[in-house]
Amino acid sequence: MMKGFLTALQFLTIIPVPGNRDTDDEALGASMSLFPLVGLLIGLILLGVRSLLALLLPPLLADILVIATLVVVTGALHLDGFADTIDGLAGGKDRERTLAIMKDSRIGSFAVVALVLIVGLKAAALAEIPEAVKSQALMAFPVLGRWSAVQLAAWFDYARSGYGTGQAFVRCTGRRESAISTLITAVIMVLIFGMAGLTTLLVIAVFTALFGLFFRTRLGGVTGDIMGAACEISEAVVLLVVCGLFV
Repeated sequence: MMKGFLTALQFLTIIPVPGNRDTDDEALGASMSLFPLVGLLIGLILLGVRSLLALLLPPLLADILVIATLVVVTGALHLDGFADTIDGLAGGKDRERTLAIMKDSRIGSFAVVALVLIVGLKAAALAEIPEAVKSQALMAFPVLGRWSAVQLAAWFDYARSGYGTGQAFVRCTGRRESAISTLITAVIMVLIFGMAGLTTLLVIAVFTALFGLFFRTRLGGVTGDIMGAACEISEAVVLLVVCGLFV
């Protein structure tokens, strides 16, 4: 379990991991079952940063800097996938063109606007969450974002014909990883929010299913970029749901 957790931690964050981690396809796929635990660790880091900043800065500035911390800790990994996905959807007229645009490392104007909007939405939603539940929200939203990515890998085909990191996750992630990650996530959400946690998990489950079905229809499956986009959007949705439940 520790080996899988460290593999996931190495992939999902910039946190140094001791030793040379095994990153073959099977190791990457198996590590997905522990993605929610890495999400919880990220959430705890955000909670610590927010607690420190709250002693020095006004709440709004502290919340903005917490979202900036998230970007730094994750190395903007999922934001990159989100931007590529938006570019592909905006400029691709068919499957092949969409996938080609998503593979291009350059980003266009649509992606830039979308990045500003998704980061701004997270910061605004976090700022509106009452202080009484803000700590719980900070722990919860990175967990559900990464859980969403696991489900796409487990339940949908890989859209590209060539090899990519996304293919490694999709090919080697299955029902077992889906079930383990769901159990871990459900326990975490209940411990954090009680029954409201399960409600939030259900919302993200519905979103993830619809998101995956859309790309199955549009592209024939998912890619690493699409999984990253799901993570980013799911995080924003979680914060919005918490606003709706507790504001």
